[in-house]
Parts: sequence; C-alpha cells; structure tokens
Amino acid sequence: MKLIDPIKKYLMDKNYVYEIDTTSNNKYSSISLIIRDIEDDIELLFIKRAKRKGDHFSGHMAFPGGVKEKYDKDLFQTALRETDEEVGINLKKDAEYLGNLEQYKPVNPAANKFLVSPFIFYLKKNNIKLTLNSDEVDDIVWVPFNILISMLDKSPRTSVKYDKPYKDYTFEYKGYKIWGMTGKILYRFLTNIYR
Repeated sequence: MKLIDPIKKYLMDKNYVYEIDTTSNNKYSSISLIIRDIEDDIELLFIKRAKRKGDHFSGHMAFPGGVKEKYDKDLFQTALRETDEEVGINLKKDAEYLGNLEQYKPVNPAANKFLVSPFIFYLKKNNIKLTLNSDEVDDIVWVPFNILISMLDKSPRTSVKYDKPYKDYTFEYKGYKIWGMTGKILYRFLTNIYR
C-alpha cells in the first residue's frame, strides 16, 4: 500500500461543487494542497507569503493560491493559474488531481469576505524544480506527513480573538509556523484522513 492511498481513498467519494454567487460580496479564491513522495513518506508543500501592504495574510505560511480573476473559467482554473504563478508548477502537466475539500471562510473580520476552495494534487515526480515569484512568495518548505500527523494532538490552541473565544491549530516545523486559516484547513484535512 502506498502512503498516498489513504488520501486517494478519502477523496474518492468527495466532490464538492463550488458555486459562484455573483450577487454575494464573497471574494472567491483557491488554494492547492500539493503532495509529493519522498523516500518512506509523503510531503506537503507550504509557501511563506511575501510581505505586502494591504495583504491580510502577508508573511504567513500558506498553500499556493489566490483570488479568482474574471478570466479564470472556474475555481479549479484559479488553483492551476495561481500555483503556476507563485511556485512555477504546471499542475495540469506535472500532477494528478485527487479531489477537493469543503470551502473555508476565514474568521478574521478583515478577511472573511473570502471563500477559499482547496484542491489536492499529487506530483508525478518528486524532483520538479520550483520557480518562486518573489513578489508573492518569500520561501517554500516541504513538510513530511508523518511529522504533521505527530503534531495533530498538540496543535489545538484557544484564545480570545475578535472579542470572542477563538480556536485554531498550529504546526511548527524548522522555524516555520503554520496557523490561522492554513492551520485549520490542514488540521481538518489530516484528521478526516488519519483519525
């Protein structure tokens, strides 16, 4: 059994349909969860977003992705385009599409107009050269799944944010801190598959 098999099995019967409501104030965006094989594990790609004025997620750890543009046929095309723009991976050519997850709406009042659509991809080769767009990405890191899974139980944290109780999930790896929206999406993804 390959390490990717539980993920493929979980996603096999999931096919969330993302509707775009042109009458809403939502700002639609897509992210790509990109998985690759390494020796006796699989890894997930994270980017460290470049610091940019007016960007609510500036400097955060994230998955490649961004806002849907008018010329994107759908949210899947947004994921493909944004991933290519940010890290230089042509997902149509270099990856197998595995499926998608439920949409996520950030709780941050300054960013909760976003509706985020997560798509999952499995790279056909593990040595694809990445080309970072320095305007959008400061750094990248591949994190092994066995390490992410080992952090699941310690990842929940509760605090007060936006004048109410706030729960999110943090994962730290080699000085990188994954939290907030990315931590929540990651936690839900891992627990649905491995718990």
